[in-house]
Amino acid sequence: MEEREKKHSEEHLGPARQYWWNEDYLELLAHRLHIGYTQSLVDIGCGKGMMGFKFSKYLPEGATVYGVDFEPDYIEEARQRAQSVYNHNSIHYNFSVGNASDLPLPDALADITLCQTLLIHVKDPQRVIEEMIRVTKPGGWVLALEPNNLVPNLMFDRYGETDFDVESTLEVLEVKLRIEKGKKRLGEGFNSLGDVIPDLFLKAGLQDINVWISDKALSIIPPYDTEEKMLRVDQMLQWIDSDAMGYDYQDNLNYFMAGGGDKDKFDAYWQKLLYNKITLKQKLLNEEYVSAGGSLVYIVAGQKPRH
Repeated sequence: MEEREKKHSEEHLGPARQYWWNEDYLELLAHRLHIGYTQSLVDIGCGKGMMGFKFSKYLPEGATVYGVDFEPDYIEEARQRAQSVYNHNSIHYNFSVGNASDLPLPDALADITLCQTLLIHVKDPQRVIEEMIRVTKPGGWVLALEPNNLVPNLMFDRYGETDFDVESTLEVLEVKLRIEKGKKRLGEGFNSLGDVIPDLFLKAGLQDINVWISDKALSIIPPYDTEEKMLRVDQMLQWIDSDAMGYDYQDNLNYFMAGGGDKDKFDAYWQKLLYNKITLKQKLLNEEYVSAGGSLVYIVAGQKPRH
């Protein structure tokens, strides 16, 4: 049987994604950005439409949510959800297939244009930001929700890990850094771009730039007795079994080599990773795995000049 080609970010778009944000924090963001007065919101790289749907409850009656993604299957699913799940909330939805670097949308359409974990995946984030600005009305907001994905590599799950070996820890960090560097060199984005979004916004001419940090931790703490925890555990088990999310040998090797590493060092790291992967799976199945689930996700908002 021919192997199905994986869609972009497919491993992230499962049911657990609905728990990426605390609802009261989204309400706070909606207040900060005056979404209650917003007639048009555009979500770039919208996937299955989650952020548009999340914010729709704060939009005024008759507002329109636009979503653009280059995966036709995601757009079709977003359209179906808009018809079946969200068709009662007096918000109009318009989802279309398109590229973030050349949006199929007119100038000055949106009061707010946003993206979530999109800029970390693109070769030219400045170009995408320029397109986001183009489709935003003068005086409107451009909003980027982007992480620093290197930070969790210096976080601990259990107290015993605080007696770490410095040299071994530095070896793992070198691998992670070279993978990040290699991915960027190959034109596949930079996974820790969140730190520098204010710089990119400033270069693009946005004003009144605000920076906030998400208050959400993706914790897994026994007992696994809530839907959120169970979905997160199921997702981690799927990643382990499908070699997704950092468990694909060839992709990581390619990034590591492009980042200036050598194969022997990577293979030594990979053997440890495989052992840790087996141990992690067993702990998840036994409801013994515990993690605070800390992350660093920036919310950066900038205003398009009125003149």
